[in-house]
Amino acid sequence: MYFPQPLLLICVLLILAERIHSQSLKGPGISSCSYSNFRDSVCEWPPIQVSEIPAECTSLNYLVALIDENYFIGPSTSGSDYAILDTLLASDKDVYLYYGRETTTDWANVLGNGRAEANALKEMNSLEVFFEAHKGIDGIILVGITYEPSDPEFANFTENFKIYLDVLKKKFPNLAIGLDLFASFLIDQYNDPKRVWLDFKVLDVSIDFYAVTMEEFNPCNADFKTGTVIKCGKNIIHTLDILADVLQKTNIPKAKTYFKFKTNPESPDDRLILCGMNNEKLCELPSTVTCDWCSDTIASYNEKGKFSKEYGAGFIARYIDFEDKNNTCKCEKPFFAFYALLDGFNGITSKPCELFDNRN
Repeated sequence: MYFPQPLLLICVLLILAERIHSQSLKGPGISSCSYSNFRDSVCEWPPIQVSEIPAECTSLNYLVALIDENYFIGPSTSGSDYAILDTLLASDKDVYLYYGRETTTDWANVLGNGRAEANALKEMNSLEVFFEAHKGIDGIILVGITYEPSDPEFANFTENFKIYLDVLKKKFPNLAIGLDLFASFLIDQYNDPKRVWLDFKVLDVSIDFYAVTMEEFNPCNADFKTGTVIKCGKNIIHTLDILADVLQKTNIPKAKTYFKFKTNPESPDDRLILCGMNNEKLCELPSTVTCDWCSDTIASYNEKGKFSKEYGAGFIARYIDFEDKNNTCKCEKPFFAFYALLDGFNGITSKPCELFDNRN
């Protein structure tokens, strides 16, 4: 069939533009899996090997490495090291590192008072040494960029953080740069703003993707026994529907947005730590022990996966190494929480899992 030359040229240019656009997007993939750095050291549980996790984990991410005021980069958990990170790096999957500072105040202290570029350059020296010691890191997800209610307002924070990001991109041009954002804070900031925060219209050009986390979304109590992240609810401030509306206001692109969901039970009491409960234990222990914990169902995980497809480019499952690899809950398959998220993303309804869904 004959095509007029101008039309053919337009078609070729459109195809090339689409390829360039798709290649320029950096991110963890549709179904990334997060590893903790404390299953072995804190919980004293046997490790879950990378070879045992679902092949559908499009990438792996390690939580977390923090840099201090002396530009020393260390694990966040006392007594732990980077053995797990190095194990992930030895796999055949892309690896993303959660990295940054404890608080926004820490960031402001480093980047304020006209010192943003100079201090960013100092930090690059430490990062270069770190990347040399732990080769193969494909991207970092910056943490600690969330104002607490008690924090003062930091003048020109967006502009200073933009300087930092540009120094980082120039030093490591092949490194994907992500930004960790708490969904509950996004909702509070844009529906009930307390102060000027980040201007994403300014920052977006320097950020490759956003990891919107559902941690600390709603408290575990009697209202959220089947999951603290719900789609909608009367008189509830933090819901997925409200988050979807807020994301429109932030100008954060859908193609660069990934939603991070917990895949383990949540405790109503700080004394009930994660080491005391995971999905496997939830099905093993009697209801008198598990009744205080909040946990999703297969259907609610499907719902979250569907939300990730509708409003983002993928999801991150936290933590894959605390999931039920032995299928103690007798669900459709091991790592059932991860697979229920993935099914939802792909428009599939997972089979119910009676022992898990009805554990309370």
